[in-house]
Amino acid sequence: MMTHSEAEILLHRYFEGTTSLNEEMNLREYFRAGDVHPDLAELNPMFAYWDKAAKVMAPPVKRTAMRRRMPLRWFSTAAAAILLLFAAGTWFNDLPSLTDVPIAEAKTKTIDWSKYEVTDPEEAYIVLRNALGTASAEMNRSARITIREISEARRILK
Repeated sequence: MMTHSEAEILLHRYFEGTTSLNEEMNLREYFRAGDVHPDLAELNPMFAYWDKAAKVMAPPVKRTAMRRRMPLRWFSTAAAAILLLFAAGTWFNDLPSLTDVPIAEAKTKTIDWSKYEVTDPEEAYIVLRNALGTASAEMNRSARITIREISEARRILK
């Protein structure tokens, strides 16, 4: 039978995690015996819990039910795959072939770019001014977006 002072020493080592399995078994026996010192009585439910937990068993698994459902699951998976292949085959057969769609004409036509040249200086100025205005607006917009993103990144990193 373990004394109160031996139990206190073992409990101190138990909570530090330095006890052996035999010492832990001795502690369990001390608390199971029922003659526990009143100073250690508050630890009695903890050791009683470990005794109850050791007796808990998991319920047996019924494997027969899984075997019955397995062919049904396999059959439904195979049926879905066959249906998918049938639908894909039907869809691909309905597509027109490349020979039916004219990709490019056999005769290549040369494009007469002279129709699109600007010959009037005032018209050239208007076209240039519009192009530069569009470029400037896009550059200003991208600069505002960049500044907004940098300030948001700085706010997040603070």
